[in-house]
Amino acid sequence: MGYASTLCDDIIFANRRINTTESILNLKYSFNNKMGLTLRGRHYMSAVENRKFFSLQQDGGLVDNPSFTQNADRSVNFFNIDMVYTWQFAPGSFINLVWKNAVVNSGNAVETNYFKNLGETLDADQNNNLSFKIIYFLDYLKLKKVKREG
Repeated sequence: MGYASTLCDDIIFANRRINTTESILNLKYSFNNKMGLTLRGRHYMSAVENRKFFSLQQDGGLVDNPSFTQNADRSVNFFNIDMVYTWQFAPGSFINLVWKNAVVNSGNAVETNYFKNLGETLDADQNNNLSFKIIYFLDYLKLKKVKREG
């Protein structure tokens, strides 16, 4: 049972079926002891199919509402890919190259076939981010020693 819609001043609740699926794939590959690649893919799918509608009464009770005919079904999908390449080029110093891909797809059409749903999600607009980061460790004691000698 959950909120479905509002029609004029009438608050509509529905007896509904919620189906949620989450698929995650994690891969890690080490080229050597200083370089590695991590890949994480995630698809989250949630669908709400409303079965029977009710109107909320002033006393908080629910009354059957067979006249409500709007499509209040909802579907939401999230698809993410995170890929990180890491290289430790000196002690405590790293170069990271990160690619992130995100897709969000939602609407009133509920697709129950997983692969068709995934295909529709991948056809939606995508947000891609690429970042490059260098972390360099400075050894203060070594710098201090060089400064004294120079």
